[in-house]
Amino acid sequence: MLIFNKKTDFFMNSQFIRLVVLSICLFLSVPFVTAYEKPLQSVLLPESVNQGLTYMLSLAYPENIKKLDLTVFEKVIGFVLTKKDKNILYYSDMQSEASSAFHEYEVNRNLKHFLDHKFNPNIPHFILSPSSLRLSYWKEVNGKKQTQPDFSSMFASLKDHAVVTGIEHEEITPDINSGAYYGYDLLRTFILMKYQGRPALISITKQKNISAVGKKGVILGKDDNWDYFYSGQNGTTLPGLGWINSYMYDSYSVSVFIEMGSGTSTLVRCGIFKWLRAGWADINMVQSKHIYQGLHRYSDTVKKILEHSSLPALDKMAEVFSGIKAFSEEELRIKIRNYTEKLYKKYINENSNGISLIAEALKDSSYFNQMDIYQMQSALAVEYMKTLMGKN
Repeated sequence: MLIFNKKTDFFMNSQFIRLVVLSICLFLSVPFVTAYEKPLQSVLLPESVNQGLTYMLSLAYPENIKKLDLTVFEKVIGFVLTKKDKNILYYSDMQSEASSAFHEYEVNRNLKHFLDHKFNPNIPHFILSPSSLRLSYWKEVNGKKQTQPDFSSMFASLKDHAVVTGIEHEEITPDINSGAYYGYDLLRTFILMKYQGRPALISITKQKNISAVGKKGVILGKDDNWDYFYSGQNGTTLPGLGWINSYMYDSYSVSVFIEMGSGTSTLVRCGIFKWLRAGWADINMVQSKHIYQGLHRYSDTVKKILEHSSLPALDKMAEVFSGIKAFSEEELRIKIRNYTEKLYKKYINENSNGISLIAEALKDSSYFNQMDIYQMQSALAVEYMKTLMGKN
């Protein structure tokens, strides 16, 4: 007979638990076939870059901003600007308990366009990354409860640099491997600056606390359909391991967005350094390749949306999102039920696991009652983006 208590050491002494952990590790070590997967050579980031990243990550804490030294950023930004072998996966060993990966991409628009859409107080941040983020919203800015500042306006009047700190809440979409999704708070610092005359934005994040327990989510159809179901039930969708309570224990990131070129050839080079520790029983199940896949998943979507030729004017998009916020809670619950029923009908013959979870939710009104305002608004916002991108 197995007896469980809260001590990890006791858990790990159980042969049964060891077998479960081994099963998870084996599952996660098997390559998941995605559009982002290719054999990569792992290479450690240069020590000078690691030193710069260590300093930059410290700036996630507002009290450290008082000692801001932009010259320390130079090695990191310089690395982002260098030409690299696309067959190499760069990683950092500065956080020994967390896995890491670096990924870069380019958006063929100028930095103002990038800021206007990605960091606009009237446009939800998450709608440019619907394959990665279920939702996000600011809980605090510069020590006060207020919405995200207008980075585009700050950029237009930028002389030297500008700093914004705050706390942002995020919930991610279902993980490609485990189906689990998580909610957590981030300490976030933005620094608008110029590097050798080029406008740049630096984004630094640090997970504030351990995430909420992972919940069962389902990717319906192809991942780039952006059709996801969030069951609200604790666990994963791994075969035979649905009962596992997993967590995101910690995450860090440093992102560099810098304008390059001029005129019609202007673009934004984006480089993301990310660290993640997540799993079960305080064991990190994440590998660098999983982070790399996740960053690819994120950046491909951001690039497609920002470069889309038929994006409406900013005021039109803001008007739609304002209309979504204006719905009452009762109206939102009716719309979300209708939306869920349409998901069910769309995928009834394609995903048995997901369909069973949706069917269970539709039979029980408590599923819709437990969703909060942000979760319901985000689903409608993403549906709007699907329409703009021709996915509906």
